[in-house]
Amino acid sequence: MHFGWAFAGLLVLVLILFGWQAARASSALRLAANQAQVLQNQIVAGDDVAAKTTMAALADSADRAKSSTDGVLWQLGAKVPFFGKNVSAVQDVSVAIDTIARDALPPVVELSSKINLNTYSPHDGKVDIKAIEEIEPSVSDASAAISRANERIRGIDAGSLLVPLRGPVSSIQAKVGEARNASKSATLAARLLPSMLGKNETRRYLLLIQSNAEIRATGGIAGSFAILTAKKGRLSMGLQGAIQDLRPFEEPVVPMTNDEKDVFSSALVTDLRNANLTPDFPRTAQITRAMVKKGLGRNVDGVISVDPVAMSFILEGTGSVKLKNGAALTPENAVEVLLNAIYRFYPDATQQNDTFEYAARKVFNVVKSGRGESRLVISGLVKGASENRIMVWSSHKDEQQLIGPSDLSGAFLGDDGKTPRVGLYFGDAAATKMEYYLNYSTRVTATRCLEDDVQELTSTTQVTSNAPADAKKSLPESVTGSGLSTPKGTMSLNLRFYSPFGGGFTEVRVNNKKQTVYGDTFKGRNVTRVTLRVKPGETISVTTGMISGPNQPGDVIFSTTPGIVSARNDVVTPSACK
Repeated sequence: MHFGWAFAGLLVLVLILFGWQAARASSALRLAANQAQVLQNQIVAGDDVAAKTTMAALADSADRAKSSTDGVLWQLGAKVPFFGKNVSAVQDVSVAIDTIARDALPPVVELSSKINLNTYSPHDGKVDIKAIEEIEPSVSDASAAISRANERIRGIDAGSLLVPLRGPVSSIQAKVGEARNASKSATLAARLLPSMLGKNETRRYLLLIQSNAEIRATGGIAGSFAILTAKKGRLSMGLQGAIQDLRPFEEPVVPMTNDEKDVFSSALVTDLRNANLTPDFPRTAQITRAMVKKGLGRNVDGVISVDPVAMSFILEGTGSVKLKNGAALTPENAVEVLLNAIYRFYPDATQQNDTFEYAARKVFNVVKSGRGESRLVISGLVKGASENRIMVWSSHKDEQQLIGPSDLSGAFLGDDGKTPRVGLYFGDAAATKMEYYLNYSTRVTATRCLEDDVQELTSTTQVTSNAPADAKKSLPESVTGSGLSTPKGTMSLNLRFYSPFGGGFTEVRVNNKKQTVYGDTFKGRNVTRVTLRVKPGETISVTTGMISGPNQPGDVIFSTTPGIVSARNDVVTPSACK
């Protein structure tokens, strides 16, 4: 009897001790998360004195959280059913924060007077290549440590933990994930910029400005282009042109692959307007590079693509710019002006092209001057890349190897190992500018896990025209098109759905009516297409059923054409095989 009471008393003491340590760890983690945010702001501002003080405090918080979760008590607690996952989560988060505090931050804080976003920004038309080279080792070391920390905690299901732990754990997961993405971007920039900005030789790049108003797989037609030059960090914009300056070729500028012949028309390799029928931006870059060489006699080292939505993100940092007519191009109106008003108020193609070219040059000049807030400019660039609106391709293999895995590549992946990828890409089929009024959204769901880790998937897409009801009369022909192939005001769209590698489609329905399922393939992925005519105010639903290839138990990644509405691309859907 006495033994029983003694054991019960000991158990109560253990639980009290455990609870005290857990509360101490939770408090330390919350404090560490706040200190990390302050430290980030200080590093960006280049305040190295304050950053070192904050780093010391963060290291102390991380050490307190880690020491609170060490010992036999926590090791035993991790083995207890249900309760154990809470113990393990706190331990993993504590170790992750400690890793960042000890391995990632010291090299960054040591150079915090140099490591800030101004390092990557042009000043008076020039980027300081030497400064970037000096910070690259520290940025790379920090990025590696943050990636290790993120890998340790990203799989924790914070929502299944005890209520007091959910907030701190999910908050730290989000902050570490953001830090990982930012550090990867910073490392990529530090490794690429010196050579791409002409450290050793003059570089030239083709800048494509895609017009989402006439939609294509990677965004829209390349309605405007320019040649950029970089020499020892100094940037300049030279030749500017439009579609009329690079007319369709009679013969392909590059041979089409067998897959391309099956899925796309020959216009892919003969017409600048259709060079991005393919969702694979590196291929679009190769094609347009060949077009510029053949049609204009210009050799370029790479291709960069942006759209007006990305330009609006950049304007958040630079502030507004004045157009030729004296009107201001702002973050709020850039999309409307460049994708709609320009066509409504300037029916003449020459005026449209002049306005596009002038706007592009003005934004470029403001960015290269270093005007505005660097943090917001770079934040806009990162956001544009995450939405697949800013893409970069280099003809230099070593550079392209670095770009390939990043958000900047715009690459269409075939076999991605255990990850099933689903794609939906749009194309205007009537040569209109009506897609300014196009709104669409897609939800992908993994419904079942079948034998050999094959996932059964469904996609549901809503396509809506927000065009005015009297579009046929109220909008000019420069927006609606001639009406020869499609009634004025009505959108004619080609939708191409891409299944996961090695998988395929089981059905396609439009407003619940069965459609033909096509058997074409592109990079090992089944392609089926749907043609829609969407009237003003109309909403059409398209659903697909599909299966992944075998041995693809990972989370599903869905990619699509970036439209005029800002939205994260490459969206992750939970696997049905977990």
